[in-house]
Amino acid sequence: MEKEAWVVDVSGDEVRLRYTRHSACRKCGACLVFGNSHGEQELVLPKDRVEVAKGDRVLVGLKDSSILQASFLVYALPLFFFLLGYLGGARLGTIFQGEAWAEGGGLLGGVFALVLAYGGLNRYDRRLRKTDRYQPYIVRVLERARPE
Repeated sequence: MEKEAWVVDVSGDEVRLRYTRHSACRKCGACLVFGNSHGEQELVLPKDRVEVAKGDRVLVGLKDSSILQASFLVYALPLFFFLLGYLGGARLGTIFQGEAWAEGGGLLGGVFALVLAYGGLNRYDRRLRKTDRYQPYIVRVLERARPE
């Protein structure tokens, strides 16, 4: 996924970008990586290999494989854990309390597994923040700012 942005500020090892989210992107959801509402958004990135200056128009990218992996982790993995927890809880509820507790045990097991899944994802997310794997980056400069 790639998106155009304008360099608002370059300070030290950080670049502040501003981009406009188009209405055509509303249904995709992939741009949620860059922001969560329509209109102009700001993004702060570490200064990459590309030299940029204030006013430059740049292309910001995020690897498609990263988007797919993140989507799987956030959507499919918790659902899988919930279903697994529900089935395990229903089985345990039936074994320990009889047939009447199958639904209650399943619900408790599913919620417990869901909490464990999101707790694990939270820890994994904190570890990933230190890497560049799921971070957007400046692909190239599209247009240099005119010197004043």
